[in-house]
Amino acid sequence: MENIFSNKFIKSKVMNKKKLIIILSILISTIVLSQDFFEKYNFPRNGIIEHNNLVNKNFDVLHYRLNAYLPMEDSSFFGDMDIKILITQQSDSIKLNALGLVFTSLKVNDTDATFHLYPSSETFTIILPRTYTANETINTKISYYRDVSTLNLSYNRKGYYWFRKNLDSKIEENIGYTMSEPYDARLWMPCFDDPSDKATCEINITVPSGYQAGSNGLLIDVIQNPDHTVTFKWKEDLPITTYLMVISASKYSIFKQYYRRVSNPADSIEIINYIWQVDSAGPTWNAVQAFSKVPWMMEIFSTIFGEYPFVKYGHAVAYPFYYGGMEHQTLTTVHRGWLSVNAYPFYDDYIAHELAHQWWGDLVTCHTFKDIWLNEGFATYSEMLWREKAFGIQSRNELLTRYTRFNDYSWQFAIYDPESQGVYLFTSNVYQKAGWVLHMLRNLVGDSLFFNILMNYRNLHAYATATTEDFIDVVNFTTQSDYRWFFNQWIYGKGWLKIAYETSYDENTKNFVLSIAQVQDNSWPTYKTPIDIKFYFPDKDTVVTIWDSLRVQNFVFSFLTQPDSIKIDPDNKVLKQIISQPVLVQNDGIQNFYLYQNYPNPFNSITEIKFDLISDSYVKLKVYDLLGNEVQTLLNEYKVAGTYNIKFNAENLPSGVYYYRLLTFPKNSKKLPVELKDNSVQIRKMILIK
Repeated sequence: MENIFSNKFIKSKVMNKKKLIIILSILISTIVLSQDFFEKYNFPRNGIIEHNNLVNKNFDVLHYRLNAYLPMEDSSFFGDMDIKILITQQSDSIKLNALGLVFTSLKVNDTDATFHLYPSSETFTIILPRTYTANETINTKISYYRDVSTLNLSYNRKGYYWFRKNLDSKIEENIGYTMSEPYDARLWMPCFDDPSDKATCEINITVPSGYQAGSNGLLIDVIQNPDHTVTFKWKEDLPITTYLMVISASKYSIFKQYYRRVSNPADSIEIINYIWQVDSAGPTWNAVQAFSKVPWMMEIFSTIFGEYPFVKYGHAVAYPFYYGGMEHQTLTTVHRGWLSVNAYPFYDDYIAHELAHQWWGDLVTCHTFKDIWLNEGFATYSEMLWREKAFGIQSRNELLTRYTRFNDYSWQFAIYDPESQGVYLFTSNVYQKAGWVLHMLRNLVGDSLFFNILMNYRNLHAYATATTEDFIDVVNFTTQSDYRWFFNQWIYGKGWLKIAYETSYDENTKNFVLSIAQVQDNSWPTYKTPIDIKFYFPDKDTVVTIWDSLRVQNFVFSFLTQPDSIKIDPDNKVLKQIISQPVLVQNDGIQNFYLYQNYPNPFNSITEIKFDLISDSYVKLKVYDLLGNEVQTLLNEYKVAGTYNIKFNAENLPSGVYYYRLLTFPKNSKKLPVELKDNSVQIRKMILIK
């Protein structure tokens, strides 16, 4: 065999990066180390083609066979790609994806074929030698090399990434790897680059001797070539979409683990971890420690979701890596920072997240990236399930609380189809908020039905794709009920539930009234949801479930004595934000006045505030917003003893929670109000809903 790199190194000059670009890449990767790593969403992916224009295709890709040649001395990438394609309707041409690839030859069924590249749409068209009819098969062979030097791409969109040893003190060896989600496989191989399409694949990687190269599926063969190169032949016999295909190469060391299948303990799954030798069990990076729980995680997930669905698993550790982790089918790529000894076991949740993707994202893949929550929300909730099964409910709830992010900008938007709303694809909205939605669904339908839903969803769409509507269908079929209302408000609807509440107790009727108002933005849904209310009494506590479904609702309970206190949703089953309220000032002294609750409350634009004045006094009555800003002065004058009803007109104010504050002091007092005793001030809350 001739030296496959000898001539191609000449071509590689067009692909060399300028030193400035390399330096910028290193600076960026240093910034990454200071981030809170979590999968993809730390780095927005700018400049991508948001919607693949090949959806109405006339073919189905059956199989990819890629021979990739990586010199590993620079960013050169050479490939020979064979694509087996089934024609599904009469065609004389087909259109696929490629960007930054220079084709040196293209054949269809061993015959040279004409092709046209369209960089602006990231596609190319193959002119077929003749017109093909449905159910005919063609074999396309493309030889190419990668050249992205002329493309105006954002720094983190390369498809194939290569870094030289010691350009950064943390780069232990030359390293080259691919990262494709959502639409970057086209930057390192010609393909139909859309999550809706799955095929089988073979990826054969030739690198210099001394390097290791990992990919999808099983390692079929390792060939030592006479030119001091080595070829690793990988084969994935189970369907895979292009963004989940991977190449990772470096002077790796390998350490292996084994997971015994819960369905057959005599059968083991090999877990292959590609790491730099210094990271095996060192004082700074310790892969053995970081990955120590992976077999346990696989056992737990296999028990919950059904048996692990592939023939192997493993990790390829990368640095620099612009992301946290990436769930490539059977070989997850993770940032070196996840091996940090000082951070252990912080990244256990993220390692569990990537593993869970093998079920939710790889086995069952979102049909479009509009449905990305089916991947990310499921994997995020899987982190919580891992904690629950491994360490208990309290540990799960701690993570649930950590993943409640009302201050996150993306949470105000609908989970479905983030990009159409001007939101980046990978944000906390499709991760943590979507994970919360699954938690609520579980509490709504109960554990038995919820886990049956997951199993039915897996079985129906295994090794294929699914949409949000597909999942809703599974939920409705499994429960034999219609839960579309739930998804309309939580997946297709914006925002989250915001609650303000008031309580009162009548000693005569023994009625306890709980008034709940949904005070979220009017453009957000009015949520229908069950909510547990816990009543605390001296002798025992009581939990009652109510169904909140209106902007304002009163719930009446009969108790012989007034509860000491209440707690809304004590077990954190519902994604909600409870708006804080001040407690009415309680005083032991004799008060000069009494301030009543405004009526009506909640109110629309106009309400009435009543107070009794025991003696002649100077009175100040003011209204404040939730942040304590004064919005209106209703009274600032001398009043004789008596009962007063003051109208408050809020026509020019937005909906929300407001407070009114009554302050009194004797007419001839020389003291300032702030110097008076507490019994000169009372505060109450009111809710404006328009």
